[in-house]
Amino acid sequence: MRLNRLDYQANQQITVTYTTTRSSSRNWVGIYADPGNGPVNDQYLGGSLKWKYAPGASGRISIPASGLRAGAYVAYYLHNNGYTWLANPVKFRITNAARTPTGSMSLDRFDHPAGTPVSVTYRTSRPTPRNWVGIFTDPGNGPVNDRFVGRATKWAYAAGSSGRLTIPTDGLSPGHYVAYYLYNDGYRRMASPLKFRILPSTAATTLKVMSFNTWNAATEVSSGLAKATRFIASSRADVVALQETKGYFARDLARTLGWYYHQGTSLGPAIISRYAITQTFGPVLDGRGLGARLNLGAGKEAVVWSVHLVSTPYGPYNACFEGMTPTQIEDIERQPSGRFDQINEILNSAKPQIDAAKSGAAPFFLAGDFNSPSHLDWVPAAASQNCGYPSVNWPTTRAVADAGLKDSYRVVHPDPATSPGDTWAAMVPKNKDFPELDEPQDRIDYVHYTGPATPVSSTVEVRGTPQPEPNHYNNEWVSNHRAVLTTFNLP
Repeated sequence: MRLNRLDYQANQQITVTYTTTRSSSRNWVGIYADPGNGPVNDQYLGGSLKWKYAPGASGRISIPASGLRAGAYVAYYLHNNGYTWLANPVKFRITNAARTPTGSMSLDRFDHPAGTPVSVTYRTSRPTPRNWVGIFTDPGNGPVNDRFVGRATKWAYAAGSSGRLTIPTDGLSPGHYVAYYLYNDGYRRMASPLKFRILPSTAATTLKVMSFNTWNAATEVSSGLAKATRFIASSRADVVALQETKGYFARDLARTLGWYYHQGTSLGPAIISRYAITQTFGPVLDGRGLGARLNLGAGKEAVVWSVHLVSTPYGPYNACFEGMTPTQIEDIERQPSGRFDQINEILNSAKPQIDAAKSGAAPFFLAGDFNSPSHLDWVPAAASQNCGYPSVNWPTTRAVADAGLKDSYRVVHPDPATSPGDTWAAMVPKNKDFPELDEPQDRIDYVHYTGPATPVSSTVEVRGTPQPEPNHYNNEWVSNHRAVLTTFNLP
């Protein structure tokens, strides 16, 4: 979904262009105050201020701005008379006549293949040699209330009362951007900002998929957002399945990186992607799982789900601290832990995308913090690493395998004795409840996959030399897990 502008006066029409793979005669666009009572987690919170049906797979509708007071608003594109998002909401403003822009601006098109310049046509009643057009990431650091927030990624002067200029896009990653027409080397708007996209010029041939538990949205360390951003950028990941985002951290990371995002609930799963998110799934299971479809360019797609399963009771404690039998451990994993039921419900929610991937459509990736070891790791050859147990058939990861998904780390590193790949617990050498006991180290974070994708490398990631709790606050590493990053070749 996109709007024809970001600023409107009360006598103008809000023009919405939309497209979806889930067409319905009762899909609709609702206008809500921002902040306000727009739908959250696909649930009704309050009535819209204005709305209109948006039928079919694509189209354009207009909603009059009349009756809306000056202020901030947000448009939602919703499914079949309900509240499931079909696209990320778009924010805009209603302005007073006293703030009527002194110019106008248009772009040659909305979608620009990577490397092609943006052509801007402009006109103003306040010409200067130093009026300018700046390109900013969206959401990002464009000027707010006519004041500087952050630097433009690209810019060019727009001298005179009218003209046309081209701004190169070389070096800009595929994603969402917004153009501002600004006055005299400053940040006063001359026209409504205009959104556009940069699309991959060719289809991706590789995809780097990461699972990253951010440990309470990186609030456990100093400058957590900056450190998490540095890590993700340095990893060169393309899409990150996040956990423990507290309902906002995916948004903050995406804004800093200039990426797309699908933010879940306070329970934490979320997705950020350098590639455009064209469809979202969930959240499901009270927010423990959600997914997104990515546009990889030239018609190629991928589907990624992020999950975070319940953490207690924790199976390795039953084994290493209590000495339960494998059968007892496996029974507890099913109930009372509930992880087995949770993963099966998530797999069932994602079944249409999983089945499509198996048939050769978009590859499917299931990544996250499962809070369960793997049946592929607790084998006789690795018994010394697993408190002496030669085998435990962990039900949660077995359910994923039975659904036809493969564990990318174990495909690349098939021997758990030589490549354990532990992800828990990076900063917890001793158990919190029993400090005299070593915390079991295990692999509980995964990137699973099925469909047309081949893993060629898989690593567990950490930055710096993390100090254990309670001396962790100044760590460069924001998490108490290690992240998992797998690179896939795509046909």
